[in-house]
Amino acid sequence: MSYLREIADSLADGLAAVSWSIQSTTVERKNWVAVDIEELATPRIYVTPGGATMSRVSRATSQADYSVAVFIGRHVQTDADVDGMIDLADEVLLHIRAHDWGNAESWPEGVTSPMEVEIELNPDDALNERNAWRAAVNVTYRVFLADALPE
Repeated sequence: MSYLREIADSLADGLAAVSWSIQSTTVERKNWVAVDIEELATPRIYVTPGGATMSRVSRATSQADYSVAVFIGRHVQTDADVDGMIDLADEVLLHIRAHDWGNAESWPEGVTSPMEVEIELNPDDALNERNAWRAAVNVTYRVFLADALPE
């Protein structure tokens, strides 16, 4: 089992099932996010596996913090479009924090609500000159795992 991949898959499936305030919003699970401005004519949410940090908590158990990256973006023309995207980003954060998915059975065993959710709006002031609004969300899920090889 790959927690990195399965958590990203489950989060993308859950977000894809949401009815967003901006009806044309699409959600995809990707390994790499490379976006052309033309693709951002409508709001996009991309979910990618992040990284993992392991800490030993006992002789045979580790705490694993798995991160998932969520990209939210759209080519905007007006301040009202930007306001709509900020509201959409807030919706995404609420759904992630609530962790109330209809696909609960598809989440890996031991994965529950995220331990941490962080958002950065327009990281590095990227793509301002092209009116591409974006947000980067980092979500951390904590799992306790046995330190043993599978049989």
